[in-house]
Amino acid sequence: MKIIGLTGGIASGKSTVSAELRRLGVPVFDADQEAKDAVAKGSEGLALVVQAFGAEYLTADGEMDRAKISALVFSDKQALKTLEAILHKIVWQNAEKFLQQCRQKGVQAAVLDVPLLIETGWHKQADSVWLVAVSREQQIKRAMLRSGMTEDEVAARIAAQMSLEEKKKYADVILDNSGSLEATLAAVHRELAQLVGDKSDG
Repeated sequence: MKIIGLTGGIASGKSTVSAELRRLGVPVFDADQEAKDAVAKGSEGLALVVQAFGAEYLTADGEMDRAKISALVFSDKQALKTLEAILHKIVWQNAEKFLQQCRQKGVQAAVLDVPLLIETGWHKQADSVWLVAVSREQQIKRAMLRSGMTEDEVAARIAAQMSLEEKKKYADVILDNSGSLEATLAAVHRELAQLVGDKSDG
């Protein structure tokens, strides 16, 4: 079984690629969703967050106060490290379970869709690292449209992530998502066929 490590910066179009791989029948592990689930109300992860940061980071109904936590970790690198350590451990355990299940099912390829694939070192677990890339201008424009953030807020998020140039050094496949959707999807089909030996049934 081939493991595809899929990554890309904010608003690069990674979810478009991920959705197309799913449509082609490739199982996808969504690390973002798993990270949200890891700190869901009543979870072990949330208990660890409260232990680390205090009960003031809970909302009135016992959920994690995302806005408050985001504000904290963006201004405090140590807090970010602590939060990431909690999340990464839980998410990685679930990723390993996911890969095990995929192997048991005998699938040809499985995807680890992880925004911080390279930063966390998870790229080492992948047979092929796929990086979805767009120009910085497009990234900012798309992120502003999608999230309602200001240009400065988006730029700060991009600056906090590993640069695209740096990520390219780790990528086996660079999917240029600055053109048409058709071109991107065609590249996904082509790369998947190459990886699994052209047995993909579109």
